[in-house]
Amino acid sequence: MHSTLASSVVDDLSDRLGMPCDLLDVHATRTGSLTIRIRADRLCIAKLPLKPATEPRLRQNAQTLTALGQLSWVTPFLSARCPEFVLAGSASGNFYSVETTVPGRDGASILKSGGVPDEMILSAERFLSKLQKASMLAAGQRQPSRWEEPFASAVARVAHLARQAGAAQPYERLICDITNQLSAQSIPSVYAHGNFWLGNALFDAADNLTGVIDWDCAAECSLPATDLIYLLVRTHSLARSASFGEALADWMDAESLPFLDTCITRHCGELSVSTELIAPLSYCSWILHLDAHCRYSTATSANPKWLDRNVRQVLDRWQRRAISSARHAYRWDRVS
Repeated sequence: MHSTLASSVVDDLSDRLGMPCDLLDVHATRTGSLTIRIRADRLCIAKLPLKPATEPRLRQNAQTLTALGQLSWVTPFLSARCPEFVLAGSASGNFYSVETTVPGRDGASILKSGGVPDEMILSAERFLSKLQKASMLAAGQRQPSRWEEPFASAVARVAHLARQAGAAQPYERLICDITNQLSAQSIPSVYAHGNFWLGNALFDAADNLTGVIDWDCAAECSLPATDLIYLLVRTHSLARSASFGEALADWMDAESLPFLDTCITRHCGELSVSTELIAPLSYCSWILHLDAHCRYSTATSANPKWLDRNVRQVLDRWQRRAISSARHAYRWDRVS
């Protein structure tokens, strides 16, 4: 079945581009899409949804790549590491999109084969710092958009998950707490990838970041540092075979994670964000992660075990900490 779909996409792409296209290989992803590597005038990847819920994400990814190519502040450091949108079409009644390939091996595969070198994380951190500083500079040259409205929409959608997990009241109290902390300081809006984890980051043999893929969760007006926090926490979760929620709770409660702490404090310094905001921004990163499940109606978000590990446990541990201390004495506060 997959080979038949792939052949129909290649035939349609050949007609649209007016040149012969060769099928290289086909791979069905666990997220429900068929990725088809194709050689045309350049190497391309076609993405085709294998189930209805996947199509909105693929369409959004295509729209984002198109928009990225039109942003005046997108400098060579980004365009060289971001796929270029080629076209979208339909073959045998199935939507597909095509983008150029970027070189490198994804970090999740590297992790499985023996761990992630620190240099990989540092290279990803440098990329995110450049991306967000460039978007902040561009915002300063026009009427700036603000992160508050899109974040409020995310908070409202995630409230549904908190109710399903039986933790509506702790969630409301958490939102009140982090909102108070965020509103007490001036926080810039930045461009964010929205799903920046090792599986979407590509690296060369020297552990340098060469490409970033899957931009379907990108937001032009988001909170700073949430991309890096997501990368650090999810890398921690993969290393421990834990859920993102469990790793987030550990990230918040840890006495010391020296390398990860250094990464996030340096990143915040480069973005002129106080280290006092690392804790609330960490919960914001968690909320944005959950919101992606809400927006794309993923099957896992209705699973009671998933809700327990990714929603209820985070809120239970936050509540215990809030009760035990009137002031959250997170480790980043000590270096402010």
